[in-house]
Amino acid sequence: MNKPMMMAVVVLLCSVLAQADYLSDRKAALAQVQAGKDAEALTAFTNMAASAASELQKSDALEQAAGCANRLKQYDRALELAKAIPIPAVSKKCRMNILQANKKYSELIAEFKTEDIDQWPESARGEAFFSRGQAFVQLKDGPAAEADLRKAAEYSREYHTPGNAWLMLGDTCRNLLKDDKKALAAYGEGIKLVSGGGGYSYTLAAVLSAADILCKQGKYDEALAGLGKIDLKKQTGYWGVAFYCAYGETLASQGKKTEAIAKFNEALGVKDATDAQKAACEKRVKELQGKTE
Repeated sequence: MNKPMMMAVVVLLCSVLAQADYLSDRKAALAQVQAGKDAEALTAFTNMAASAASELQKSDALEQAAGCANRLKQYDRALELAKAIPIPAVSKKCRMNILQANKKYSELIAEFKTEDIDQWPESARGEAFFSRGQAFVQLKDGPAAEADLRKAAEYSREYHTPGNAWLMLGDTCRNLLKDDKKALAAYGEGIKLVSGGGGYSYTLAAVLSAADILCKQGKYDEALAGLGKIDLKKQTGYWGVAFYCAYGETLASQGKKTEAIAKFNEALGVKDATDAQKAACEKRVKELQGKTE
């Protein structure tokens, strides 16, 4: 092997070893985060950033460090760490997330309203559009929120993020734009992510919201069909009660009071139902019984 080739192999080997060390250190630091040890993780990530072998590693480490600082209520330090991230899109995305998490919605929009997120690396777009979209929602700018949340759902690659974006888009169309047709379409996209009758909280919320709109439109069979996408046997606590109550209200709107009462009574038997939920169900049962007397 000639000398130039040998040097290339050595450089490649060092790069691989450095990456392996970084991944190992990152895994250990993330384990500290999961254990609730953000202070220790913050130290670990800042040390990793100081010894990073590339801008990509440094950006990743500083982004994680900023998240730790933010959870520790060290807002100013979190922003400083975010601003030190060498990759511009990652730095901006991180700052947006910190501002959004701290409810600094006006500040977020003031700094990033005209940011052309479509020109960022694709891996950063979904999260950034979602953060800005959330800020527009809080500031009650429906059209801007709608545009950003659609982009968030389009660009997101993580399974949970597009579902969350579709739910927020549906809520935006329903509450800010007063457009139930658009709301149902957005909820429908989120509902498509339901798997095996289960689903994350945002998909469950999308099903309930869509059913509520359909019920108010008098489309009771469609509402019940939508609710049927969720396996009630898999739902406990808040969501279990919410679904039984949604069935109950839809049946009551159809004039099927006996069946509706049965659903509210089933809600009372849901495991881990709260006292407030039980009280609400008992009150609804009494109301329906009063109407049948």
